[in-house]
Amino acid sequence: MNIPGETRKKLFRRIGPGIALNAILPLVAYLLLRPHVLSDLTALALAAAIPVLVTLAEFAVRRKVDPVGAVMIVAFGAALLVAAATGGSTLVIETHDAVITGPLGLILLGSVAVRRPLLLVVLRFLARRTGNPVRIGPRPAAVLTALIGTVAVVHAAVLLILAVCLPVATFLAIGRPIGWVVLGLGAAALLWYRARIKIA
Repeated sequence: MNIPGETRKKLFRRIGPGIALNAILPLVAYLLLRPHVLSDLTALALAAAIPVLVTLAEFAVRRKVDPVGAVMIVAFGAALLVAAATGGSTLVIETHDAVITGPLGLILLGSVAVRRPLLLVVLRFLARRTGNPVRIGPRPAAVLTALIGTVAVVHAAVLLILAVCLPVATFLAIGRPIGWVVLGLGAAALLWYRARIKIA
């Protein structure tokens, strides 16, 4: 697997600001807000809402969506609903990324278990819409679906374990970066397997 340097630069320029916004700003905001609010939950919710508001403002002004921020908006909204339903758990707000990756990973793995890999289902649906043939066989599609599902479940599990074991500030400092490492390693594995398919 070899990603050209220019491609890496373009990828970083596209997602780098989103990672910084969603990984660094919440920690700084939490540390500044916590002494002035009544609970960890309030500080966490306010801190996590800042990247969401920035992403929404960017869309309103530029009509441009940051892909990382868009995912965070969905995850944050889902986490608020779950937190409200569970009586205001800080754990849900801390691990709101896992609200997306955990269920998604389980769905993907379940689709492989019933021999209906979701990736192949989606590709066939798109093929019918566009008229382009599906260029991947059932077995590679199942492997890719299983890889994506496994990475998503591991990401969610790692965040949950760290959130349970660490104080809030420590989790905010290292939890999300570790989560990004998990996702990065998973992306590398997917690219490696994709390249292997092409060679084979």
